[in-house]
Amino acid sequence: SDGRPRIRLGRRAHRALLVGHVLSAVGWFGLAVTVAFVAVAGGRADDVAHSEVIGSTLWLSIPLGLTAAVTGVALSVTTRWGLVRHWWVVAKEVITVAVIATDVLVVWPEMDRAVDAGTPGTIPGPIYAHCVVLAIATVLSVVKPKARTPLAPPR
Repeated sequence: SDGRPRIRLGRRAHRALLVGHVLSAVGWFGLAVTVAFVAVAGGRADDVAHSEVIGSTLWLSIPLGLTAAVTGVALSVTTRWGLVRHWWVVAKEVITVAVIATDVLVVWPEMDRAVDAGTPGTIPGPIYAHCVVLAIATVLSVVKPKARTPLAPPR
């Protein structure tokens, strides 16, 4: 393979895919920041309503994350960046899977328990970690470090 994408998109299709990816990824980051802000405010107020707000907004996180993942993979395989050619793309894939998994396996169940118990409880650490790693994913998308994986074709 010479490093060129096997699947080519027309200019309009590429732009539409890129816009969908940027909107879903930025929306996902914005949601993570909002959830963290509500968690901080709720921790100070010691009010279960904040846990309810976090729990009710999490249903948006999974579809936004999956949309960002699907559009990101589609962009990867239709551009020169590839799915496993550059470490920054691989890092974004790992971040995406980790955030979705911790939302489903840690954050959501913890918030459900807090609401069911009628106590705010402790705020799961991944809420704050999500803001950090999604910000890192955004920086990687902009900077696009040149480091290539061992799976990248020779130049």
